[in-house]
Amino acid sequence: MPVRGFTLIEMLVSLGIIVIITAIVLLGQSNFNRSLVLVDTAYTIAFTVRQAQTLGLSSRKIGTIQNAGYGVHFASGAPTNYELFADTIPAAPGNDQGGMCLGHSAQEGADAKPGNCIYDAVGERVNAYNLNRGFTIASFCGKDGAGVSRCSGSYLDSLDITFLRPNTQASIVGMHAGVPIDLVSASIHVSSPDGSQERCVNITKVGQVAVGTCL
Repeated sequence: MPVRGFTLIEMLVSLGIIVIITAIVLLGQSNFNRSLVLVDTAYTIAFTVRQAQTLGLSSRKIGTIQNAGYGVHFASGAPTNYELFADTIPAAPGNDQGGMCLGHSAQEGADAKPGNCIYDAVGERVNAYNLNRGFTIASFCGKDGAGVSRCSGSYLDSLDITFLRPNTQASIVGMHAGVPIDLVSASIHVSSPDGSQERCVNITKVGQVAVGTCL
């Protein structure tokens, strides 16, 4: 009995099915890889905030200045980078910047601290970080004492999260038209290149730092 082979139509149908299945697998793998990189990028930002917390609480000396706080700076006009900074301006201690910096009342002695809990200039920069592969900081938001959410793009020009000893609490300050705003929490929205996925780095006033889904 002769063996029946594939007809041309059957072969084309089989090849079409293989192509469709391969495309689905590759697309799923691409989305999975993108999700992994997105989560990794969010955790990198969270780690930088934790690094600022560690440096601030340990009061690491920066140049000739002691007792400086350390923070992380985000700017609405720079969606692909952020900065770790040492809060050394103004250098003269005793400036409490309207009470936004906890423990800044002392002007001399062991508790005297420089800074104002705001990123003032490039001279304060310790390290600059750049996001790669098209990932961006889509926005950042913070809630004020009344529970009102303030976000970049529509309100906030920048966001500074600073830590300084002996407080475990974070100083979270947003800037609007050059005016500092005391915030009780903040969230950094990290977006995939096509904008289809987001992860948030959430920071609270008590110093908690966590990565999760954006609400």
